Amino acid sequence: MLCIICFPTAVLSETVVKESCFNFYIVTKKTSHYSEATIYKNQKELVLDKITQTQLVFDNNLERNCPEIRFTKGIIKQIPWKEAVRFSQPLDQKVDESLEAYRDRKLREASDEVQTIAKTLIENPDIKYVSFIELRPGLAIVKAERMLQEIIKKREVIMNENIQGELNGLQSMTRVAIKQVKAKLDTYTHEPKDVILKRAENILKKYEQIDQLSASSWREGILTFWNDIEAQDTSIELKNLFHSNRTPTNQCLDVYLVPSGKSPSRNNKEIQKNGDWTFRGGAALLAKYFPRTTEGGGHAIILTQDIKTSGNSLAHEFGHLLIGSNDAHLGKTPKDLMHENTMGGIYLDENECNKIRENIVPFIGGSGTSSQ
Repeated sequence: MLCIICFPTAVLSETVVKESCFNFYIVTKKTSHYSEATIYKNQKELVLDKITQTQLVFDNNLERNCPEIRFTKGIIKQIPWKEAVRFSQPLDQKVDESLEAYRDRKLREASDEVQTIAKTLIENPDIKYVSFIELRPGLAIVKAERMLQEIIKKREVIMNENIQGELNGLQSMTRVAIKQVKAKLDTYTHEPKDVILKRAENILKKYEQIDQLSASSWREGILTFWNDIEAQDTSIELKNLFHSNRTPTNQCLDVYLVPSGKSPSRNNKEIQKNGDWTFRGGAALLAKYFPRTTEGGGHAIILTQDIKTSGNSLAHEFGHLLIGSNDAHLGKTPKDLMHENTMGGIYLDENECNKIRENIVPFIGGSGTSSQ
């Protein structure tokens, strides 16, 4: 469901005024100076300023054929830190599932995955190499072999004979499946089996390290927007933030205010200035480019509470959504709204205004907004 409501609300002469509303989710983490209650109160006041500033920005660009938009407030909701800190838990861990139960379930899933591939091989003995690789046998084998090591550890501390028997059976079936899948890998000449397994091991290690760094950062209130600039894959914390807090009913655009945020440096200039990571003032998450994160909930915007700009951050990120370009910063100067540092510029050129006018049409949604 799309989240921005933009529909004709008035006709003055031949001008169609569109209306766009914003829902605000405010993550509160107390500091040495402010309680969560104070942070929430202050941020509630600031979001009203952000709407006003966004209105001024777009009003100032009407002469270049930007559409006339009336910006309004939807809901404003607090996300207390005791809830937000849990965003680092695995995406598929259930709310009422203990960590031990979750780990036990993942052991069985790792076994099921490699057994499913082995069953596919039995049903399709002449499977082509490309079709086989699409089953991701390398990752399945590595995860299953790790799972066998975990079973060995569990058997050392569990004395219950029934559970021991279950573990023995799971271990036996998994070993047989691993052997079958490895044997099939050996039949192909496209790439050595050891190379495939080593690459799979490196992939798992890479993302485990990324997730650990991201979780460590979030404990300090710093959200990792995306953690792999090549894949543009967003962090577990960001996925969980969206998954746990969405407002589909009033079809406003969801905006999330977090204490701070960062992502990998994008170019040599950023690396020289900031190192491997660069702190960001916000991010626009287009459903087209981040389908696994937005999960059909429409676009979303992230803003940080520590941003030190003039207040145009909401308008800037909203511009990203409507312009819909991967290089919206290219060639921009400080006077421009889409300058990469958003230092108070408000100017949109005619091409940008035309894009905004064109792309605002898909945001047409349902009726009504609610407020709190």
